[in-house]
Amino acid sequence: MVIAVIAILAALLLPALAKAKMQAKRIQCINNQKQLATTWMLYVADNNDKVAANGLQSPPSTAVKFWIQGAFTPTNPTERTNFRSMLDPNYAQFADYIKTTKVYVCPTDTPEVVVSGVKYPRIRSYSLNVYVGWTGAWDDRMRPFDARGPLYKIFKKHSEMISRIPGGTFLFLDVNPNSICWPYFGMQMSSDSFFNFPGSSHNRAANVAFSDGHVDTHRWADPRTYNPSSPDFHHHSDASSGNKDLVWLRERTTVPRF
Repeated sequence: MVIAVIAILAALLLPALAKAKMQAKRIQCINNQKQLATTWMLYVADNNDKVAANGLQSPPSTAVKFWIQGAFTPTNPTERTNFRSMLDPNYAQFADYIKTTKVYVCPTDTPEVVVSGVKYPRIRSYSLNVYVGWTGAWDDRMRPFDARGPLYKIFKKHSEMISRIPGGTFLFLDVNPNSICWPYFGMQMSSDSFFNFPGSSHNRAANVAFSDGHVDTHRWADPRTYNPSSPDFHHHSDASSGNKDLVWLRERTTVPRF
């Protein structure tokens, strides 16, 4: 009888405990992103409204500083485990504010990332909106663009973001562990396709930090978003026609340049 009672109690309690554990991880991820958003805002305050730089640099260089550097790329293995490109002020603008890589890792994320069939330690789960602070030559895989760059606004100042997208521009978000690559989260603004896939480890949802400092948990509606499939997640062009999640992201990414 005692064993039967214990079994019944375990059956009742284990799902609740699992749910509580996932909730605790979601809260930790929210706290991580709040710290990233706060750091981003501190940088803005310290630099006369100018936002932190974002972009593509391979390999990491002291000649160009972004919010952080380093990438999970097939071509440069040394970038995949390079803590220095995140914590050294000579490489990373956030290094003056954040002294540990733990802030960059969601507790629901996989402990390892696989690139070209090789496993590497997971050192980052989040990326920054590509249209926020982009510096240097534009990644032309995100068309359309002209001789002056992309046809959508690249925000260089915090005040520009407030006036152009009153509902809030997204800054950081969870990235799908198969899709994470550069420090920026790429967006195709003129086509229904994913450059990077957002994460969905919080019960088919991702945590998203915004330019006013708040963080929301957004649940994805389309299975192609929360359960993506791609022959090459680093090809950065996965079609997803009519995907409402892409519409939601684009509305919070940027606005037309003109």
